[in-house]
Amino acid sequence: MTAAGGPAESRRPPVWLLLYAVAWGGGVVAYTPLLTLLLPLRIAALGLEDKVGALSLAVFVGAVTASVANIVAGALSDRFAGGPGGRRPWIVAGLVATAASYGLFGVVDTLTGILAAVALFQTGLNLMLAPLAALAADETPDAQKGLLGGLMGATYPLGALSGVVVMLAPSPEARLAATMALVALLVAPFLVIFRARSWAPPVVAPTTAVRARKARDLAAIWGARLLVQIAGAILFAYLLYYFETVEVGGRMLGTDRMAVRVAWLCGLAAAVTVPLSILLGRLSDVVNARKPFLQGTAMAAATGLVLMALFPDWAVAAWGYGLFAASSAIFLALQSTYAMQLLPSPDHRGRDLGVLNLTNTLPSILGPGLAYVALEAGGFRPLLLLLAGLAVLAALLMSLVRER
Repeated sequence: MTAAGGPAESRRPPVWLLLYAVAWGGGVVAYTPLLTLLLPLRIAALGLEDKVGALSLAVFVGAVTASVANIVAGALSDRFAGGPGGRRPWIVAGLVATAASYGLFGVVDTLTGILAAVALFQTGLNLMLAPLAALAADETPDAQKGLLGGLMGATYPLGALSGVVVMLAPSPEARLAATMALVALLVAPFLVIFRARSWAPPVVAPTTAVRARKARDLAAIWGARLLVQIAGAILFAYLLYYFETVEVGGRMLGTDRMAVRVAWLCGLAAAVTVPLSILLGRLSDVVNARKPFLQGTAMAAATGLVLMALFPDWAVAAWGYGLFAASSAIFLALQSTYAMQLLPSPDHRGRDLGVLNLTNTLPSILGPGLAYVALEAGGFRPLLLLLAGLAVLAALLMSLVRER
């Protein structure tokens, strides 16, 4: 018997897929509380006059470091991918380096020291995540990549949940230690239980024409992903400010009351995303097609942004945001594993996925300037319509990919 994408006996057991997704969630936990809560608090504790500028500098340094580190780490792991342990030793090294960066955060007391800790953190994190992503391309049959992408997407709410948990710790140092403990608990089971390299698809050297076609496909995916990431980065950065302009029952709410509403809205959107991500990922495996789901979620994300732009009333805008948040998260999750199917060469999966990872870091560099220009031009309506246009363009770019 054969399944779409490979022999039935080559399929990964459910526990492999689940523990891999949990390990990926460990990477999410590694950066979400730190970058959204612990780093801003650490910078605020320095007592600097311009803490916003200092945080922006730290984010910029982190984005540049992550961009380079992910490509380098992926390329290094490519050289050892065929060994008995595959890319696992590099993942372990990244986990250790990430732990060291958390220790450095706990002792530095200058902006220079924090910037060094940020650089070490992004180096260690990407030394862990780059080979972990490439490992999925190595060892997951195409017929299960949709489900794996859905499971990976379902782990992202762990980041927000972990932030709540670590903030219960009594001191900054304890919060850092608690975060690293959570990361280790999530990543370790996969590495311990599946220490050796498992099944990998048979490698057939692609022809020059096939490599060129796959490179074009990957370029289209890269562009589509970048556009959706830029839209998400900008919207999430200004989300509270947008909802401050939204009426609730014909009146405006204060910042604190609206912040509570927005927090609940984000939580509900994340809760809806989890089952939908898994369901659509598995469905894309069953029908053996990814493009319709990716194009559909990109257009749904655009629709949500249009609703937010044209109807600044809570009853509609909240639904618009929920539609965008769920659709864009599912798009990114499914596209991650779809890209693994289209990598031009099996010898450079880590490097090529590192290039794709630039779509995660470039929005932090490109987004603020784009948002500033749009907001200056006329407020949130033109900004949201611009972001909707980016999502529509992403759907059009996906149409250039040749489904196989």
